[in-house]
Amino acid sequence: MGRVYLSRTPGGRPIAIKVVRPELASDAEFRRRFQQEVRAAERVQGPYTVPVIDADTDGPQPWFATAYVPGPSLHEAVATHGPLPVWAAVRAVAGIAEALQAIHGAGVVHRDLKPSNVLLSQDGPKVIDFGIARAADATSLTRSGVTAGTPAFMAPEQAMGETVTPAVDVFALGQVAVFATCGRPPFGEGSSPAVVYRIVHEEPDLSKVPEPLRELTSRCLAKDPAARPSPAEVVELCRPLLGNVPPPEGNWLPTAMVTEIDHRAATVTSLTTVRPASASAPPPPAPPYGAPGAPAPPSGGYPPVAPEPPKRRGRTVLTAALGVLVALAVVGIGLNMLSGDSDSSDQGQGGETTAGQEGPDASEPSGGTDDEDTGPGEEAEEEPPADPEPLVFEGISVPDRHVIRLYDDPPKPEHTRLGVTYEGDFGFSNDLINGLLMGTHQKDNTMVLLEAGETGSLETCRSVTRYTYSIPASSAPPGAEICVTTEGGDIGLVTVRDYSPSGSPSVYVTVDLTVWRGGAQPG
Repeated sequence: MGRVYLSRTPGGRPIAIKVVRPELASDAEFRRRFQQEVRAAERVQGPYTVPVIDADTDGPQPWFATAYVPGPSLHEAVATHGPLPVWAAVRAVAGIAEALQAIHGAGVVHRDLKPSNVLLSQDGPKVIDFGIARAADATSLTRSGVTAGTPAFMAPEQAMGETVTPAVDVFALGQVAVFATCGRPPFGEGSSPAVVYRIVHEEPDLSKVPEPLRELTSRCLAKDPAARPSPAEVVELCRPLLGNVPPPEGNWLPTAMVTEIDHRAATVTSLTTVRPASASAPPPPAPPYGAPGAPAPPSGGYPPVAPEPPKRRGRTVLTAALGVLVALAVVGIGLNMLSGDSDSSDQGQGGETTAGQEGPDASEPSGGTDDEDTGPGEEAEEEPPADPEPLVFEGISVPDRHVIRLYDDPPKPEHTRLGVTYEGDFGFSNDLINGLLMGTHQKDNTMVLLEAGETGSLETCRSVTRYTYSIPASSAPPGAEICVTTEGGDIGLVTVRDYSPSGSPSVYVTVDLTVWRGGAQPG
């Protein structure tokens, strides 16, 4: 559908911007459908979906922006490291099913669920591009009767051009489960017509699917849409499996995949850090390289600069973020082209450094002497405002799937329907995949778990930049301190006191909270 570029918000958070191909952008019906689907996708919020942050569907080059996930797709991970072990595959299936619950709950059918549309992150699988395939169905490229989507992961009714319902996504989930555990689709590979024929008329090959997942996968791949389980039923069928096949090393993914995710996150951080402009020559261009999962470029080299998507009025955060594309080009840092529908072979070189304007010659007079008195009418320099006074709230018990907000006085836990990384400033959840975790609104806020030796204070919270939006309870024992910074500029220091005891009728964390209103700006 287009190319995907890496950019960042003014606050430094990486985002992915997908720019639609020109031949699609010129199709009026595609634009109409694209606008509808993007608006619907913006309503999708859940812990296992990648949120759509903003979009411009009216400009000469339509685009939409999402949060960036520094992890490989399921397709990349299996191709590189082999099929997932059963304990990881069960968690992937459960997370994707929960993502489908959120997608269908917003009135959207994904239509193109496949391994390359599932990204693997530290805290679970993330489903992307939900509903966008429907827009392509309306273009002149598909009006001849060809249905948009990927043949190897279509449902029978979808392949035959029949009415598409949420059940097509469940069929695709079954196919993704087979690919994740076996490294191949359940109906084999080959030409599209041959694969589609087998999907419609033959039974899937489940002989190598691990026993714990075989029955569930078989139900998802039922030819009759009415015989397939709903995403909610898939989640419930996965729950006992999650306990029966715990991850051996604490992470939901194998160590090699976790290491790759960490490497990508570090690489993206370095690529999206703005470097000061100078008069020196730009660094030598790096040779073209692949999507984020490829090795980091050689020292001094940068990937190509993304074109600036058209700006949209009224969206200050994304307008500023898109403006960063230009700023990065000026100072000589390119943007990493992410894996998309296009090849990486046509990537160009990064932008050039522009020399900064020189200051006045040191030999010229300064216009005054050091001991010159302040003239009449001149005012002395104002003192900077003092740091805000801390507000302390002790013993706040935050139950499962509840959040608090730093601007409330006193902060009171409220239930979240979307999840603790999509609402509120600090929340607690008994997560399906990762167990107990704490989170903050991933689109607006940041949180940092302080390390041993770091003193919990306003100054520390201003300076630490190991940003995340979720922290497992296993990493934050009683006594741990967490800095939270909100989009509005408030800073909170959360101190974990204890967790609910075993056998408690409710699951909760008790914390002390110190809030500095407006504390993000130094006094």
